[in-house]
Amino acid sequence: MKKERHFIYLETDTPGKLSLPWVEQLQHDRGLKSRGEALEALFQDYTSLKAQAKSQSSLAKAIAKEIKPQLDPIRIRTGYVDKNVRVLTNLLNSYLIISGMEDSTPVTDVMAESVTATQKQVADQIHAYQVVRKDKLTRSTPGDENE
Repeated sequence: MKKERHFIYLETDTPGKLSLPWVEQLQHDRGLKSRGEALEALFQDYTSLKAQAKSQSSLAKAIAKEIKPQLDPIRIRTGYVDKNVRVLTNLLNSYLIISGMEDSTPVTDVMAESVTATQKQVADQIHAYQVVRKDKLTRSTPGDENE
């Protein structure tokens, strides 16, 4: 390895920035012989942290890529659609109660029997879809004997 002499200018009194006292403290803490060795250690630390951050980013993207397709269909069916269905259900329930019951009965406490049955049916359909999806994913795992 060939070593060359170069000049590096660092600020001396700026807190929070790379400064000469900070490099000297690093040199003292690690028991290094010169400021050059301290700067070399600093560059090595930077390189390893940069590689670690890149690998963590890659890992996070790989995890998201693996999990997202499994969650999207269920989230779409149970999340976005569920909001609209609940609004329509509440409107239907209010209409049925107002049309067929006394005005003194609170609409939120009483649920028409047809609406209750429909809610149960929709919940069962969503659950059945989730079971089929989970079963399909477990059967199509790469490396299975079924392939």
